[in-house]
Amino acid sequence: MNHLDVVRLLGLDAPKRPEDDAYGRVVPEDFELLVQAVPAGVFAGSVLLERPGSLPVRSLEEFTRPTSLRIGDMELSLRSREQRLWLPLHPEPGGMVPWGRTATDGVLLWDATAADTADWTTVVTDDDFQLWLDLPFSASEFIARALLGRAEGMPAFETIEEYEAGSFWSVADDMPATATVLSNPDVGAVEELVTRIRNIGVPGIRQYARELVDRAVERARESTLVFPEDYLTVMREFPGGVIAGMRVLPVARAGWLTEDTVFLQWGELDGRAFGWLALTGDPQEWRVGYVEPGGTSLTHLHDQTFSSFLRRRLRGDNSLF
Repeated sequence: MNHLDVVRLLGLDAPKRPEDDAYGRVVPEDFELLVQAVPAGVFAGSVLLERPGSLPVRSLEEFTRPTSLRIGDMELSLRSREQRLWLPLHPEPGGMVPWGRTATDGVLLWDATAADTADWTTVVTDDDFQLWLDLPFSASEFIARALLGRAEGMPAFETIEEYEAGSFWSVADDMPATATVLSNPDVGAVEELVTRIRNIGVPGIRQYARELVDRAVERARESTLVFPEDYLTVMREFPGGVIAGMRVLPVARAGWLTEDTVFLQWGELDGRAFGWLALTGDPQEWRVGYVEPGGTSLTHLHDQTFSSFLRRRLRGDNSLF
């Protein structure tokens, strides 16, 4: 998908392609053409684009200046939890570049590790980098999927004024319900994780995540792979990325660490491989373990499931025991 798909979904006329060959040199050309083609506003009640002062973008420093203070505060909040970003931020070489935001104060960034801006993909975060979703989409494909996945009755596009008078209130109404779930002392680990992921609030992500799980489960039927149910429930909302500083692999990359079907890896942290020790035939009884770099030793967290371990980290406990 590209910017023309978004234009068609919005029922707009595609503008003529600019002659300037500087498009795409600093940020992806597709993003620049999208900004040129659509007015300022909110897509699917959930996504807003950064609006460059001029096109084509000539400087990343100028492009990122409006968001630099907020992104810096988010990174400081992350470090105060003794966690770190898995990718650097601009202005570090290849650092992530913010290109938009969500209606729930999340941030949309490019994974800018590729040399060609056309190959930059999207990272979606919540408002303090505790949830980080890796998506293999350009900005235009991300927005097109949000438009296609929006709830019935949700406008495809609103000006800021229309949004503040309309869809904003739907977003605001969801916040007390989310807060109620998260404040319940008896909330289950799976429900808490799912609620926090859904709170990012961008349509299309869940559908993509479920497609990944469905394909992985189908492949697993032809192999020795099986997965605990709490893992599958969370991964139907989460397509892979980072949760509370922990890299959680896309479900398609979860697999046996060695040829021996004993340790099934689902994530990594500081060079350690995290997964389950498959000590019984019932995956619902598996508990989290981790292997030190180089396979030097293995630690079994007998009381921690996938979801309870990640919830503990989201609540600020970074200990591994």
